[in-house]
Amino acid sequence: MNLHGKVAIVTGAASGIGAEIVRLYLDAGARVVGVDRNPQAAPPELQAKHPLALRTVTGDVAVEQTALEYTRVALAAFGRIDIMVNNAGIAPVKQIHMHTPAEWDAVMNTNVKSIYFSARHVVPVMQAQGGGLFLNTGSISSVTGMPLQGAYGPSKGAVIQITRQMAIEYARDNIRSNAVCPGTVDTPLLQQAAAESGDADAFMKRLGDAHPIGRIAQSEEIAQFFLFLASDNARFITGAVLMIDGGYTAQ
Repeated sequence: MNLHGKVAIVTGAASGIGAEIVRLYLDAGARVVGVDRNPQAAPPELQAKHPLALRTVTGDVAVEQTALEYTRVALAAFGRIDIMVNNAGIAPVKQIHMHTPAEWDAVMNTNVKSIYFSARHVVPVMQAQGGGLFLNTGSISSVTGMPLQGAYGPSKGAVIQITRQMAIEYARDNIRSNAVCPGTVDTPLLQQAAAESGDADAFMKRLGDAHPIGRIAQSEEIAQFFLFLASDNARFITGAVLMIDGGYTAQ
């Protein structure tokens, strides 16, 4: 896939799916702004390999100032924004009634309100330049009920609807919007959720067994799909909810 000349912003860029998206986009010729609340907002080896093509922003996507900053950095460094990947997310493992109000708000603000903040600041840039693309990370929890996904499941359901709404709102501006909904992926976020479950081994086995393909995904497998969707090969796809889940939602 060729992304030469394109500029992407990727949130949740320090690890997992986000880090793999950054790596693949850079290797395909894009210039990238990696965003994460981790002080090392993108893998150090990528910063060393692509010093001219990679910028980083440290910040919490649940706060509007972060969207202001990554928009500013992208325009100052690269002059445009072609691809906005809203990938950052949090996933505490609890039933709905066990969440505190603060926990509920933290999940909704990180997983959903952050997309609104990105639209608020990036859409005008894309309108002015003649188009662009939003890719929002959903989940199998966007469309199915799963144990201990109390706030996470509803937040990922909202990701689908904000994606569809953006696709309709901005189609005439040549701005496309799609939701990518992975099955279970072996990421640091998942490892944390497994640890919080009280029995990490049983947690991981249950998730793997639940996928008809017989395993969970690796981050690079999901990132490859984000690479295709960012390419011109996918330019007619908008408003789509795209499952990449090893058959989980086909059951």
